[in-house]
Amino acid sequence: MINKNHHSRRINGGIYPAKIKFSSLPDQPGVYLFKDFKRSILYIGKSKSLRNRIRSYFQKSAKHNTRIKILVSLIYDFSIIVTDTEAEALILEDQLIKRHHPRYNVALKDGKSYPYCKLTVGEMFPRLLLVREKIDNESEYFGPYTSVKDARQVLKAVATYFPLRTSKMILDGKKKFRPCLNFQMKRCLAPCRGNVNVQEYQKIVGQVRLFLKGRDKELLEELEKRMRLNAEKLEFEKSAHLRDQIQAVRRIFAKQMVLDVKGKDQDVFNLFRESENTGVQVLFIREGRLLGTDFFFFEDSNHASDNNLLGQVLHRIYMMEDSIMPSEILLPFDYSDKKILETELNKKSDRRVRVINPQKGRKKELINMAFNNAKFNFSEKKERDYQNKNILEHVKYKMKLKHLPKRVDAFDISHLSGTMTVASMVCWENNMPSKKDYRKYKISDSNGQDDYSSMKEVLARHYKNSKEEGFKTPDLILIDGGKGQINIAAKILKELDVLKKVDLIGLAKGRSERKKGRNLGQIFDYEYVVKPNQKNEIRIRRNSDVLYFLQKIRNESHRFAIDFHRSLKLHHTLGSQIDKIPGIGPKRRKILLKHFGSLKNLKKASIDEILKVPGVPKQLAIEILNYLQN
Repeated sequence: MINKNHHSRRINGGIYPAKIKFSSLPDQPGVYLFKDFKRSILYIGKSKSLRNRIRSYFQKSAKHNTRIKILVSLIYDFSIIVTDTEAEALILEDQLIKRHHPRYNVALKDGKSYPYCKLTVGEMFPRLLLVREKIDNESEYFGPYTSVKDARQVLKAVATYFPLRTSKMILDGKKKFRPCLNFQMKRCLAPCRGNVNVQEYQKIVGQVRLFLKGRDKELLEELEKRMRLNAEKLEFEKSAHLRDQIQAVRRIFAKQMVLDVKGKDQDVFNLFRESENTGVQVLFIREGRLLGTDFFFFEDSNHASDNNLLGQVLHRIYMMEDSIMPSEILLPFDYSDKKILETELNKKSDRRVRVINPQKGRKKELINMAFNNAKFNFSEKKERDYQNKNILEHVKYKMKLKHLPKRVDAFDISHLSGTMTVASMVCWENNMPSKKDYRKYKISDSNGQDDYSSMKEVLARHYKNSKEEGFKTPDLILIDGGKGQINIAAKILKELDVLKKVDLIGLAKGRSERKKGRNLGQIFDYEYVVKPNQKNEIRIRRNSDVLYFLQKIRNESHRFAIDFHRSLKLHHTLGSQIDKIPGIGPKRRKILLKHFGSLKNLKKASIDEILKVPGVPKQLAIEILNYLQN
């Protein structure tokens, strides 16, 4: 039963703190945080008048929906942060929601960040890289791209048709290196060997810049001009190469849908609702071409307004420090914080940004196009969720589980002949990896050669921390191993009071002989499942969706453990060598590791290259070089 006057009731003869604070609320913009009696944050909001907004929640005449009524009934206390402007409140609200994730704020489930292509123009011979963050002020960034796949396709196209170097070594024009295979394949001009001067290489960089910006007309004009010059000089091989490059660039740009002949940069938004869920679609248009799309899905959002949901997506895309701004943002309705958003974006952008709600013409057609895409992606997401649920129900039935395996934690151990033992935990939610919940562990040396002890240690550490920090309990725990591992796991999970809340299984490999047919006596491998307190193994039919589901999770845990083990081994190899050099402590070792990446690169480095490392004086650089060379 909902108690509307929960905030005004007395506890132990006292009045709720929320009631006491009403009289002192300021009529100023700011952010408010509603809390329950445990002081946990329930909801975070903003307002241009904190007094009016907060009081509106508690007015008896207010017509709240069920969700807000429940929220109000739980409010015991609140805190406020006063800001000078509405814009500051808007930004602060977004930051606090990302930090605290209040349960009554309708929030996106994912933590995606957009990839960028980084052109290292601060180097003598620039490279093109795939990055997630913009932290280097000396480089140029292109994007964002809506998926890593799209960004990698761009990198692949550049690597195929523009001979930029891909090597990580520092080139200053003095020291020469042996060229790699890309030079033999005519995909690099080998600046490492001194085959090309800086001016000629910069022309290629300029072409790549035009390509990434989508300025195909300028790029094609430049390539055609160079092709004609080479033909006049009778350099027909170079001319033919440029001809192929021109044809390839035309094919690439022909695949991109032209939506604006004027070549504007626009982001177009729209929403689609069905039942209790909502999808928000965005189209990214650059230089008049549709370069990518993205889709945001909100579960149980029927009580949230279109304005609220659209605002969360706008915050996600544009409130990050490294956001790239279009010249126009097209919205399907008159967004309430339009003026504040527009003001803030213009502060961050080096050109004017307009936030508009078109009513007719070509821009209105783009809004409709975004709606159709939102509807299609919503249907596709619903169908995919339905298929995933069927798979989960099939796994539950076949494995005779107590719970539907919506959330699965999988563990694996990796070591090198009993040394440098590590463990991994990967998390699967609704048949998809939840990478923000992945964990990796270093196992103590005393347990290094004993897989059973290592498994016992990692389970104890993980689920003890999970209980203390309030993490979600999984529906299924998957162990890579047979009876021995599963018995150890069951024992420790029982001690932690976790086993009765979850299902536990182990996936192991076995070997057997075929008993009939022409393959009589032939040895073959198979996979089977073991469960605690169950004598017989469970054989799973090959190529079944149940086996594929379990293998996919097990293989990911194995990959994650191996990657962690390799990174530790690399740092140990380099670190153990550097530690022997007099004057090198943990801090300088870490800086050298980060700068050169490997012992091989450090051994190749010159005095000048070592001196570029922060905190390394000339005398120490000489000692490092002499030690490694001798």
